[in-house]
Amino acid sequence: MRRNNPDRWHFTVETNAQGLSYVYAYQTRWDPVKKQSRRSAKRYAGRLHEDGRVSFGKRFLADFPAYAEGDFFYGVDKTLVDEVTYRQDFPAAPGPKPEEDPELDETLSAGVTWAAESIADQSGMRSDLKAVFGDDANDLLALAIYKLDNGGSMAACEDWRRNVYLQTRSRLSSQRISELMESVKQKNVESYFALRHQRILEQARSRQEKTFYALDNTSVSTYSTTIDDAEFGHAKRDPELRQINYTFVCDQATGDIAYAHAYAGSVNDVTALSDILYRMKSAGFDLEDTVLVTDRGYGSLYNVQKMLDLELRFIQGVRRAEDSVLRALDRYSASLRDVSFYNPRLEVYARTIKEDWTRNTDFGPVGKPVYVHLYRFPGGDELEMKQLAARIEDLLDILNEGGRRPDDLWRSCGRFVEKVSGRNGALRWVRKDDAMRDACRYAGMFVLRTNEEEDPFRALWAYRLRGRVELDFNQFKNQVDGDRLRCSQTGYIGKLFICTLAAAIRLMMLKRARDCAAPGVSLPHNSIDCLLAKLRCIKADKRPSGNAWVTRPITKKQRDFLSLLLSVPFPPKVLR
Repeated sequence: MRRNNPDRWHFTVETNAQGLSYVYAYQTRWDPVKKQSRRSAKRYAGRLHEDGRVSFGKRFLADFPAYAEGDFFYGVDKTLVDEVTYRQDFPAAPGPKPEEDPELDETLSAGVTWAAESIADQSGMRSDLKAVFGDDANDLLALAIYKLDNGGSMAACEDWRRNVYLQTRSRLSSQRISELMESVKQKNVESYFALRHQRILEQARSRQEKTFYALDNTSVSTYSTTIDDAEFGHAKRDPELRQINYTFVCDQATGDIAYAHAYAGSVNDVTALSDILYRMKSAGFDLEDTVLVTDRGYGSLYNVQKMLDLELRFIQGVRRAEDSVLRALDRYSASLRDVSFYNPRLEVYARTIKEDWTRNTDFGPVGKPVYVHLYRFPGGDELEMKQLAARIEDLLDILNEGGRRPDDLWRSCGRFVEKVSGRNGALRWVRKDDAMRDACRYAGMFVLRTNEEEDPFRALWAYRLRGRVELDFNQFKNQVDGDRLRCSQTGYIGKLFICTLAAAIRLMMLKRARDCAAPGVSLPHNSIDCLLAKLRCIKADKRPSGNAWVTRPITKKQRDFLSLLLSVPFPPKVLR
């Protein structure tokens, strides 16, 4: 049972409207109804001076004569300590209060920024930025953390900076931000990612694991007419705007972004792949120990040959439009329904065929085997048939009732209906069953092509990990303001780079939180946004005696989020 201690006193500071600070003593008593400690017996102790020293009132000294001898200071843990102990935490020499930093508020939010900077340090991100950008590295990292924590316009960054703690006191004025974005050039970006790639390889080798890189592309819209790469393309959103294509290469083990590349908005994925691989090679990427995982958007026989010629290891989704693939699916249709080829953990049937390819070398062609893995997901064909039949039925109802046909429904289902004459000669719309059978013939089937994994189930496991690059894009476009560019030719590479750094930190946070989840400690509501909201509650208050902030007590839940989920240390008691 928790007991009250009437002899134990705690101390707190209150500042009045004139800026004068006073120390008060109080006790705590346990409330058995609310089951929490409550303050009681508050009394005035004395005046807190600008150098941290406390001058006690006569009445307090009469009741507590132990404080009458020597000087006492208001310590970091809200206790009264001697000067030696005080100077260990606040080593500045005694004297008048130093000049205040007008950029920072009295109370700072410290949790998110501390966690983000810690992850940037642990992952080597800050070191790699310094190696490429020198003195600008800390400011670039600060902008990335702003995008992670706030996600708003760069114009609001200066106000955000006043309310948060950063290990380096970056001055992020609008002019400084513009200068930073204009200073980031493509060659700097490629040099930075070359360092990230090398670091990722070293970590994978220390774990004795393969390095799997997921590669995918998204489009970024822009109002700008000065960006050379901004062109009209096939955007799913805002087709009236020009767009830039932006590719991520994501490390599937950590969630970190190993490479990013912007190119013209009118170029499709199939055409862009060879240029992306060439740029990675030119930037000094050693891809010998990496496996590139790409979806069907990059699938083509030309790209397979290109990767073989570059001696790359790959797992690539295959479009079902290839005649040889369709013939293989027909030939092995029975096997894809045989329990001998079924994996219950992945819930899929699989069968493998081998193709004979050649790699072009300076000494002539060299034979290289490539595996084509055929998959069937049970129930996929029935589900697709059911959904298609429901849409067709909706279209038939509209057509036979004389209504106006919806354009989107007609585009997707118009080829499955036709007009026929009834017994009374009246025309009526009906379903074309043969067309439906042909359309659903390969439903629920999927194909991978690889020169790396002979086992179809291991290949599928590796391919499914590429979902992390989709998370990268989700963070980039929806959380860190990367969905649209509002800048000119001189600054857009910098804007993309800063948002990419922010997305990388968020993904590393998310990956750590999910990997380290345990009973009683998990990602709140399975949302990184909820985790960041919890961390924002970690505050630090400014000391009256100078430019130092003292972290408020951190709750057990917050400590678990930092140490167990994110694997970062606690922020120090005193922040400078």
